[in-house]
Amino acid sequence: MSATDKLINYIADLTYEDLPSQAINAVKTHIIDTVGAILAGSMADGAQKVLDLVKAWGGRSEGTVFVFGEKIPSPNAALVNSVMSRGYDFETILSGGATHVSASIIPAAFAIAEYSQVVKHKPITGKDIIVAIALGTDLNWRLRVAGGQSTVMAGGWLAETFSPPAIAAMGGKILGFEKEKLYYAMGIGYNQCCGTYGTTVGENGGLMAQLSQGLGTKAGVLSVLLADAGFTTYKDMIDGRWGLYTMYGDGLYDTDILTGDLGKRFDSLNPGIKRYPGCGATQPVVYGTLALIQKHPIKAEDIARVRIAVGEASYRLCGENKAIPSNAAEALWNHRYSAAVALIKGKVFVDDFTELAIKDPQVMEFIQKIDVEPEKLLTHGVEVEIKTKDGNSYTMAADDMNPMSADEIVEKFKKCNCFSKKPLPKENVEHFLRIIHKLEEIENINEVVDLLI
Repeated sequence: MSATDKLINYIADLTYEDLPSQAINAVKTHIIDTVGAILAGSMADGAQKVLDLVKAWGGRSEGTVFVFGEKIPSPNAALVNSVMSRGYDFETILSGGATHVSASIIPAAFAIAEYSQVVKHKPITGKDIIVAIALGTDLNWRLRVAGGQSTVMAGGWLAETFSPPAIAAMGGKILGFEKEKLYYAMGIGYNQCCGTYGTTVGENGGLMAQLSQGLGTKAGVLSVLLADAGFTTYKDMIDGRWGLYTMYGDGLYDTDILTGDLGKRFDSLNPGIKRYPGCGATQPVVYGTLALIQKHPIKAEDIARVRIAVGEASYRLCGENKAIPSNAAEALWNHRYSAAVALIKGKVFVDDFTELAIKDPQVMEFIQKIDVEPEKLLTHGVEVEIKTKDGNSYTMAADDMNPMSADEIVEKFKKCNCFSKKPLPKENVEHFLRIIHKLEEIENINEVVDLLI
């Protein structure tokens, strides 16, 4: 049996009863944290740009743009919501090099669920959406990570490069596709794989990271609709002559990662929650900096110099040639900026990544005191050293991601809502959180959508 056949069987056969409680809880966390990122991301520059564009296109009222309430074609609704989810790079991420998966899977799942009700007149239940998100997240993780260094960050591809076929599978599951149509949906999705580091990393690339996420999401939703409309493809997207890993890697893939324990192993769903806006590489920098000034009573005005040692990959993403950011999106990928804000303000949140905030003269001046250096012995952790004007030196090491409790995740969600373009009423927020915690009991997922506008 080919790898593609195994994936199709997995997609067709997976049920809610197959999911362990840990996977179900992970899905709920992904929803809460990613929707929170969307609420805050509604204020990001890229969100308004893409919303204005799709509104001008018009079209049938199928999917909802969260926060704003616009009703537009499903692929476009998924595009806007996905762009907002990456507005401040603040949604859940996955380990193993898969990174930004929820920012595509969550908006796509809701868009396709709405499409099912509006166009197919078939409501999608809470159990349906839990299975779909678990499936889509798992497949997106497996498809990207299975190719090893060729398909993760070192290969130049993004999570959204591999999201279209994963979303196509998820959408086919939601709409009840038979196996034949699932092959076609995934094949169309593979044909639309998109997104590279080539235009997202580097000067002026920050805004492209948001857009690239949305484009991958839109492509996935469109793949579902095209398959539903009767378009067909060659079926073997994995091992065919021009299969996925031949085109996007070195022709090899790890069979255990791609197809091992399908329907039984869901470790890929474990959510990595960001405490601060910005690239995952900036998280330990901010955490270590804040921990250091909390442990020692160091005032910004007393600091002579700051040295931040990071891993080589982290340095390339957020340290090399990064000084004063040219725009708010660039600031999200900047170790010096994030550390300067932490040292001056004692906190880092989305209000520190606006066009006005990045021009704060105190922050711009302090950035000149910060040195960022690559360290081969470090991978995802960092070391922060602060030297004060009186000759003292203080050092703190920090790990990659520092876990957040369930209460902290809820608090983050509520805080994100406060910075939304149109904050949700308190009763909507509390109702949303209650529904998600008991999502398996909901008969129509549109109950959730109605609360997010």
